[in-house]
Amino acid sequence: MKKKLIENTPPLPCPEGIFDWWTTVQLEAGILILDTYHHGILYARHGMNVETGEHATYRNDKWSSCNICDAIGLHSWWITTDDKERHFRISERDRSFLRDLLEIRGYQWRRPQPFETILGMEEDFDRMRREKTEMSRVARVNRMMSMVPQMPDNLEEWIDQRRLGGENYILKAKDAEQWSCSACGQEFTKDEIRTADGKKPRNKDKVICPHCGKTAVYLARKKCVDILTQFALVQPIDDKYSVVRHFDVNIYCGGRRKQVYLDEGTRIILFKDFGPKIWLGPEGKPCSLYHNQYPRYSYGGVAGTFDNKSNPANRRIRAGYLYDDGIEEAFRDTAYEDWGRLFAQMAAAGVELNYNALMTAYRDKALIGITELLFKGRFQRLLKETSDRINVWDGQYYGSLDRNGKTMEEVFGLRDRQLINRIREKNGGILAVNWMQWGERHHTKISEQAFKWVLQNNIAPNNLCWPLCRMTLEKTMNYLERQRKESYPGKSLGQVMDAYADYMEMCKKLKKDTTDEMIYRPRELKRRHDEAVLKIEQREAELKAEEYSRKFKEAESVLQEIAEKFTYQGNEYFIKVPSRIIDIVLEGRALHHCAGATDRYFDRIKQHETYICFLRKAAEPDTPFYTIEVEPGGTIRQHRGYLDEEPDIELIKPFLREWQQEIRKRMSKQDHELAAASAVKREENLQELREKNNTRVLNGLMEDFMEAAG
Repeated sequence: MKKKLIENTPPLPCPEGIFDWWTTVQLEAGILILDTYHHGILYARHGMNVETGEHATYRNDKWSSCNICDAIGLHSWWITTDDKERHFRISERDRSFLRDLLEIRGYQWRRPQPFETILGMEEDFDRMRREKTEMSRVARVNRMMSMVPQMPDNLEEWIDQRRLGGENYILKAKDAEQWSCSACGQEFTKDEIRTADGKKPRNKDKVICPHCGKTAVYLARKKCVDILTQFALVQPIDDKYSVVRHFDVNIYCGGRRKQVYLDEGTRIILFKDFGPKIWLGPEGKPCSLYHNQYPRYSYGGVAGTFDNKSNPANRRIRAGYLYDDGIEEAFRDTAYEDWGRLFAQMAAAGVELNYNALMTAYRDKALIGITELLFKGRFQRLLKETSDRINVWDGQYYGSLDRNGKTMEEVFGLRDRQLINRIREKNGGILAVNWMQWGERHHTKISEQAFKWVLQNNIAPNNLCWPLCRMTLEKTMNYLERQRKESYPGKSLGQVMDAYADYMEMCKKLKKDTTDEMIYRPRELKRRHDEAVLKIEQREAELKAEEYSRKFKEAESVLQEIAEKFTYQGNEYFIKVPSRIIDIVLEGRALHHCAGATDRYFDRIKQHETYICFLRKAAEPDTPFYTIEVEPGGTIRQHRGYLDEEPDIELIKPFLREWQQEIRKRMSKQDHELAAASAVKREENLQELREKNNTRVLNGLMEDFMEAAG
């Protein structure tokens, strides 16, 4: 697009008297220039090459590739005929000029109107440009994928050895009387199956196939063995690229010879030294991901189609094995070079890890050192869990090991090397580390039986906070196991632990001595738990009162302070000041209104803005009747009965007037100051409601409002 040409071509002036949209037309060097005016002011300049349809818009001192719709102020994807006629207004001379100009280029038969013809040419150009861009991108992807080397010939056998050790199985065939060998695929009867010493086999015994003579595992109850796993293959491409190829693997045994299905899910192209941007390729990253676009195993091992634009098959990279060849060569001169030697060693040892997650942490040199320490120290489970605790989005390690530790003791957070040796002996993970740290912190030696118990049941120290503060780990183990057997038969250990924690929390609420062994170690946990539930229900109101008193201590003190001043006794009615916040809550529940249901009333009490009082009938002193919100000076803001209704309010108002007069007599100088401040806050609240146009609440407040006289 000849942008300078358009900028240097003066726009034609807008005719006088135009107060809406108007467009002028001129042609310069094959560029159609449309100048759009809005209310006589130049809105945008739009240019289009009449031969190709290439276009651009100049607006607000910058260029964009917008089409004519945006240039004339039509930004919606849905454009009506009225919109076109109102926005694209041109003179009859310009209309004829455009029709003749565009008709020569063959667009008359498609789009008879000039605007639609121009829009059609630009849309065709945009479509062809997108198609060309996409074709160029696909060609680049295909060129890159064509450079990926062939797979090694022995991959199926290699992953079979890594995952299963090459093991075969004797399984039931489709015919119930027949059995088959996964090594040769032949069928035979059960009587032909024998162990190496000629005996009849039991389940999971190793036997000899009567046909091929190979050793296999006899599985008496299975018809198939179906195993899923993953592995990665690292290959150098040339002096600019290497590739990491991630495969999904399905090893299937059943009714025929063992089948190993490989399905390549993801290819990661690693960029080598790119000069100033070392390790950063065209995308500004050290690598680029290409995903197989088809579902898993849909091609039975065929490569499929890879693209870096999307991941429609939802390919995922998980923990797996690493093919032990070409790793260091492929990683050389990439961002992952520091991993090369260690990856090669772990791959040769057959370590199953999330290698991709480790690669994302290529900047973290300390993590590389920790990984090597765990590998050479033979902490297999801990090594795998470490790779699983790396966030692949930011390459950060979020585990509990100290990545800045210089020694093994510092990394594990343990001073005693014997504790670290115990973790290795049990092939423990993060959970084992946490328990050893707990034992050292509490100067407690964890027995082998207890250590095995917490690891098998996946119990962390914080899961046993209540019992471990009162019992040893061994006693805790024995107690919980006995309760699971006697009080909670059929329940999981986790459910028993939850029941115990729930029981102890209830004991705390009931103010029982949780350090008393009779409390923290009941013989029948379920019975004592259920009893505590009943007591909690019985004392709910009392416990709630204590909770509210703690939470709103200052407001409760204010109520006790004003009680004598606001209490008043009449012939038919009397005013009572609640002594506790819970009384207001219960009153609100009984009368089904908002007093007590929200903290704002308690905040007002604390600040001496308003107080809550109860109006009761003298004949029914314990029955809730009316709740009154009153200011320090006696002004009543609200008076509400059951469901916010106001029964007999006209009969009650004379009594309320008497009460207000009595309050005025009892007021001190400080009360007058508080009353003045309360009136200001009341007006602020009303103004806020007016601004929000909350007429319903405003009308209710105005109906209730009773200003104290005197």
